[in-house]
Amino acid sequence: MTLAAGPRLWHPPHLSRHGSAAIVGRQGIFTRAGEVRGHELLYRAPGHEGLPIDMWPPRLQDRATEHVIAAAFWRDPDITAPHPAFINFTRTYLLDHDLARHCDPARVVIEIVESAYADVALAARLSELKRDGFRVAVDDFAATESQLSLLPLADYVKVDFRDLVREGPALVEAARRGGATLIAERVEDAEIMEACGDLGFDLFQGWWFERVIVHDRGEHAALV
Repeated sequence: MTLAAGPRLWHPPHLSRHGSAAIVGRQGIFTRAGEVRGHELLYRAPGHEGLPIDMWPPRLQDRATEHVIAAAFWRDPDITAPHPAFINFTRTYLLDHDLARHCDPARVVIEIVESAYADVALAARLSELKRDGFRVAVDDFAATESQLSLLPLADYVKVDFRDLVREGPALVEAARRGGATLIAERVEDAEIMEACGDLGFDLFQGWWFERVIVHDRGEHAALV
């Protein structure tokens, strides 16, 4: 696939000690038997293990997404093939960018962040992106009205185990309505793994399988 002029690397100036370092986090998505079925790609800044990105304003979240795309798909070696890459997207990024110019639709699962309000414009845009070959995941599913309206477009629904503890099994039943593949997130020990398996989740993500691996795009990688 020939890509157009690429997206830019970026780090908030007050966080970066190395300018626009091409680093990106990666965490696997697994079957119950431990077979990899995908990877979530995560924004990382040099010297910072975790950042409250979901609390940032949409403009900065969009810059973080652009950085992830630039670091993952515009640098060698490939860190996701042959599995799909799950990447977080805000409503504004999806509406304002020609995504197919910057990453291969066959490779990317669009994770719709919880704050993305699902109106007619977003639904139409997601339908267009699915026609282009992208797959869609509803991230941090909490059965909000907005998220429920996206279920007919979803190939995957991701449920954080912490939300499952608060809401109970009814949350899983709501997530099943569109027939999407269900992914349990924050699977961090054997007890959580067993509980999510018993509830019928298809795939699993969390420390029980793999911690986030930070890649600096070819020089070295570190566990965090």
